[in-house]
Amino acid sequence: MKKLVSLLLAAVLCCTAAVTLAGCGDKNYPVSIANITIEKEPANIVVLDPSSADIISYMNYDGKLVGRSTEVDQSFLAVAPEVGTANTPDVNAIIDAKAEIVFATDKIDEKSLKELEDAKIKVIKMSIADSPKELERNYNTIGKILGGEITGAEKGKSAYDKLIEHMDKLKVDAATAEDTQGVLTACYLYVDNGTLCVMNNGTYVDMLMGYTGAVNVAVNVQERNVDVSTLKIANPNFIFYDSEQTLDVIRNDKVLSQLDAVKGDHIMMVTQKQVSRQGLTALDTLEKMIYFMHPQLALRKATADEAAQAAVKETQAQAAAAATEPAAQETQAPQAATEAATNAAAAAEPKSEAEKYDIKLDDLSLKKEDENANVKAMQQRLFDLGYITESDNVTGYYGDVSAKAVEAFQKNSKLEETGAADNKTLTALFMDNAPKAE
Repeated sequence: MKKLVSLLLAAVLCCTAAVTLAGCGDKNYPVSIANITIEKEPANIVVLDPSSADIISYMNYDGKLVGRSTEVDQSFLAVAPEVGTANTPDVNAIIDAKAEIVFATDKIDEKSLKELEDAKIKVIKMSIADSPKELERNYNTIGKILGGEITGAEKGKSAYDKLIEHMDKLKVDAATAEDTQGVLTACYLYVDNGTLCVMNNGTYVDMLMGYTGAVNVAVNVQERNVDVSTLKIANPNFIFYDSEQTLDVIRNDKVLSQLDAVKGDHIMMVTQKQVSRQGLTALDTLEKMIYFMHPQLALRKATADEAAQAAVKETQAQAAAAATEPAAQETQAPQAATEAATNAAAAAEPKSEAEKYDIKLDDLSLKKEDENANVKAMQQRLFDLGYITESDNVTGYYGDVSAKAVEAFQKNSKLEETGAADNKTLTALFMDNAPKAE
């Protein structure tokens, strides 16, 4: 009888092991997205779509990234190798990277799409969300693909909730700004195929603008082509635009150039890259827009940052003072002196001021013809140090003026004089002991 019971128990254990090995206990996979089924959690992914890349990084899945398109140029993703463009990726490079999933746009060419599918690589075409509901869906979709039906979906929801919570906080800050007077109005202008257009209702930019606390004057406009007379009547308090080309159109138009926002210099470049990426970049962009509209908030943040730095210095000073006290307790004195000396040395070391300029250096490099917020931060730093002499040249576009200013800084810093802002140059530029222009 005992032998029979032992045999039955052994049989049960074998069955249990078989079920476990078969993966029947994994409730996360398979995952079905549209007509694509993903059998297991992917280890390697390639991202061709910049907005999806932003979300993936915000959800902390960027550790799976083994390749990116040239359009995915976020500095915090620069470590991943490039695999061609979003439209015509290097399929062989993607295969060599052992990618299992490719996040693409609907503009990927059919030849590349077929080659990837023939290589048994799943291609997920993503679209930019134009509403909170669509944005939540994108987070949910990416979460499920990369983490599974339960774990991934929960991570997607958590990340989305965190994003919206942060945006809501910024909106509250804007609403309570001391310099706010009544309801503010704004619009976003861009040039499409030579025609000046406005972002109207039902677009992601309209959604983002809503979190600034301002009313989009184009909210009820049906056509995206700009009706100059409508903008004249609306006369927005602030205008955001996508490029220098758009700014030229605005300044050269006899009606638009007379709008209060233009005459009062309440006009700011926010590139289409910045307003189409829906993770960390979205928060950075929203913060910049709000601080531009409410300088008082920017001043308040700078004051808070200074207070935090002062608190750190006070702590360091106390530690240094403790090191000079008589050695009442011989066992503690050597340790206290060592810690104080270490802290004092740290306090004396040059510190980066990159955060004050809202720029993340990491592996960032900039060059001529780049046009983005990082370039503008670099130009502002060069202006503050005297290398750029006219504030009108702080535009966000890396042209000849910027190149000459960078070269002059490199000369004063004993760096190679190239005029291109490599990471070494940018790191030196934003240190608090950076040399000023002679």
